[in-house]
Amino acid sequence: MATARQLAHLTPRAAPWQSVSDHRIDIHPPPTELSEDIDFLGNHVLRFAIEGHHDSLTVRAESIVEVESHAPAANAASPPWEKARDRIGEWQAGEDLDVVQYRLGSPLAPALAQAGEYARVSFTPGRPWLQAMTELTRRIRAEFKYDPEATTVSTPVSEVLGHRRGVCQDFAHLMLSCIRSLSLPARYVSGYVLNAPAPGKQRLAGADASHAWVAAHCPGLGWVAFDPTNGKIADIEFVTVSWGRDFSDVTPLRGVVLGGGAQRLSVRVSVRSLS
Repeated sequence: MATARQLAHLTPRAAPWQSVSDHRIDIHPPPTELSEDIDFLGNHVLRFAIEGHHDSLTVRAESIVEVESHAPAANAASPPWEKARDRIGEWQAGEDLDVVQYRLGSPLAPALAQAGEYARVSFTPGRPWLQAMTELTRRIRAEFKYDPEATTVSTPVSEVLGHRRGVCQDFAHLMLSCIRSLSLPARYVSGYVLNAPAPGKQRLAGADASHAWVAAHCPGLGWVAFDPTNGKIADIEFVTVSWGRDFSDVTPLRGVVLGGGAQRLSVRVSVRSLS
């Protein structure tokens, strides 16, 4: 390869429930250009370029992150989902745009009519928002098969819904399409999940690579994270790196490479508890 220009979302976000005490990114060969920025959605973005011949590119990110429990109790009170939907514009000052923009469909997570039909099995009239969201999360886990060979990064939601299989990115996009089809706000979250299950517990799917889940907003509860791949509310075992409308906003690493022949991508993630 003669030239490479890359954009990376690899720095965990600071959030009310998450603090980053240490973070570093090592790039080899060393970049000839390097810059950092915060994008429109508040994510950390690293841009770099490598000029000159190189046979491989290695990017290693290492972080120390503290995550506090922030998930509501399973039986927490929430308004009927229709009331949560109709209260758009009544959140605290400064939050409206951050919530309302996620009601809209996006290129990889459009508000499809068939996704709305699938969602309405859980979103029955008058049902509390948290109950409906939790059931939708569990239904996707139960009714769809985790299959890394079934899809690519460009597989549309309609195909995932039809074939009932895919990976975490697909299930997050499907759930976003379901929620947005009901005019409820939800965003795509990219990060990592702890891959050390307690004795007797099942290993979480997606734990050895970047993971994806969904955060939806409800008045009174705020943003609540749901992991449709594993059928659960996401809490302290999930490390948030970036969020956006869909995967295209928060790709861990993407760019352009000029020169050379065939290429092979290898990704490995390890998350462990320090406590």
